[in-house]
Amino acid sequence: MNQRLAELDDPASEITLIWNQEHDQHVLEKLLAVAEPQFAPSTWAAFRKTTFDGQKPKAVAEELGISLNAVMIAKSRVLSKLRQEATGLMEASSKFLPNV
Repeated sequence: MNQRLAELDDPASEITLIWNQEHDQHVLEKLLAVAEPQFAPSTWAAFRKTTFDGQKPKAVAEELGISLNAVMIAKSRVLSKLRQEATGLMEASSKFLPNV
């Protein structure tokens, strides 16, 4: 057990890298779940398709029947909201961290 805890102290250890990756994935999933209901389905679809599916904005615009500008604005608005939510999350969690 002590060895595992020591590995967590090492930022380059395999267990730390796995821990950080799983943590980041969990936080991202929670942020997406909080943000999604705040957007119209077409806005969310444009964001998901361009950001996570790697589709070209022009193709997404054609698929969704919206302008290329609307796709770019949708992505920008969602990313802005995610940044805002992440900042709030960090500020809220900082009260649990000891003063260093």
